[in-house]
Amino acid sequence: MAGHGYSFVTDRGFNGFSRELESGAWGAVSIKKYDAEDEAAKLPLADTPAVVVWKLRTLWGIRAVAKATGVDALAEFDAEWDSAQRALNLAVGAAEEHKEPATRAAAGRIRLSLLSGGGVAQTQIGFDQEVDFGLNQIDLASRSPLAADVKTAGVGEHLKRIQAATEAFAVALGRDTGKGRAPARGRRIREALIACSTAFNGIHDEIEWAIEHTSDHEQRARLEGLLAPLNGLLERYPAPAAPAAPAAGQSPADGGTSGGGAP
Repeated sequence: MAGHGYSFVTDRGFNGFSRELESGAWGAVSIKKYDAEDEAAKLPLADTPAVVVWKLRTLWGIRAVAKATGVDALAEFDAEWDSAQRALNLAVGAAEEHKEPATRAAAGRIRLSLLSGGGVAQTQIGFDQEVDFGLNQIDLASRSPLAADVKTAGVGEHLKRIQAATEAFAVALGRDTGKGRAPARGRRIREALIACSTAFNGIHDEIEWAIEHTSDHEQRARLEGLLAPLNGLLERYPAPAAPAAPAAGQSPADGGTSGGGAP
């Protein structure tokens, strides 16, 4: 498989290419019957037209990049998690003002055990650390003696909200409550970009091969219409220029002469 240069395309370049799939020759290719968010085609792919497979691979590759770089999407999960933590903090504060001494005492123990710094300092840490913190909160709150305190202070609903927010956040980060941390975000982005560029290279090869072996002018024009946006993407993200070769008699390192002058 030829390397056409898609390894130089950035995440923004691939994400932006999704618009190309909605217009022109790519837009004319319908994948509704096949597309699925989990990337398991709804219909068997063995008898699927090549153009549909190309569009599916292109779109799914872009989605993987978007998921790996999805700061905006993660921010929504983070906002809900932070909100749930603030709500628990407020509920504990209200319980600390309860007329019953036992309720006040239970609320005080919850604050010391479940809230970072006795408040909401946990909302200022990283995404993965927030998931870890939330999982630990739920675990501690489910066991004695805090389980009884949670019931006495009446904050169980807030902890249920934290559990739901934590589990959803974990999935968005590419992990779940039964597994350890996902690879660092930078690594996930690199892996997604490598997979996407590999898919684009393969699709580019296949379209070029199809053009070369198509004699029907109308079909050939359709294939060329699919290839044109791909070439446009490569033009927008060219390979870095190679460093200029040193002039004769110059050192590649510093431009000095490489002749036999005195040291």
